Amino acid sequence: MFMCRGANVEQYCRVVCATLFLLLGQGVSADAFPSVENPSIQPGVFLIADSAMSDPYFRQTVVLLWNHGEHGTHGVIINRPRDISLSQALPQVTALRGVDLMLYFGGPVAMENPIFLFRYPEKLQDGQHVFSDVYVSTSFDVLQPLRDSSALEGVLRVYSGHAGWSPGQLASEMAQGAWHLLQGDANFIFNPDPSDVWSKLFEASQAIQVYDQSSYSFSPPAHQF
Repeated sequence: MFMCRGANVEQYCRVVCATLFLLLGQGVSADAFPSVENPSIQPGVFLIADSAMSDPYFRQTVVLLWNHGEHGTHGVIINRPRDISLSQALPQVTALRGVDLMLYFGGPVAMENPIFLFRYPEKLQDGQHVFSDVYVSTSFDVLQPLRDSSALEGVLRVYSGHAGWSPGQLASEMAQGAWHLLQGDANFIFNPDPSDVWSKLFEASQAIQVYDQSSYSFSPPAHQF
């Protein structure tokens, strides 16, 4: 429950609440708003590119982080489908034959190596837990158990490459305003139409940021990337 006092503060809070309810009405899961405070950099959070981001690799992208530690940070861009099917991109993988799914661009690092994100009720061998029932793997061995248990639509995404930051690099970029954080939500990762994923999550991050700002200012600083 938002507690607002004062005419200006109350007006701002109304805008924030209206934005959040609008986004929820458009299909944004309530799980994306566990609290008004942004999460920290850790596995299972979304990085939402700022609207001023000009890097062509990351402009209007959402990145799911799956690793963060002393050796750096890694994740995959979840909303950049490529114009090639999995059966075409990986014809040698029998578990993917006849699967009507597209390959996604995961990031500019090691693009020759596929990354698998999948939903499963329990940990599979070679799978690394990210959050909730979402796991990540670089092993083809996770595909057949997934195919045996259910249709792969809605439970599997395959990415060419990933995004990576050296120790301290991502924190520095965030300090410059390049990225915004929200708790991850599987409904966005496996959304069959990722075209508006960035816009919805960016609006949500801005609404929460407005609420968090002690000055209640709607004028974020200009950033140059």
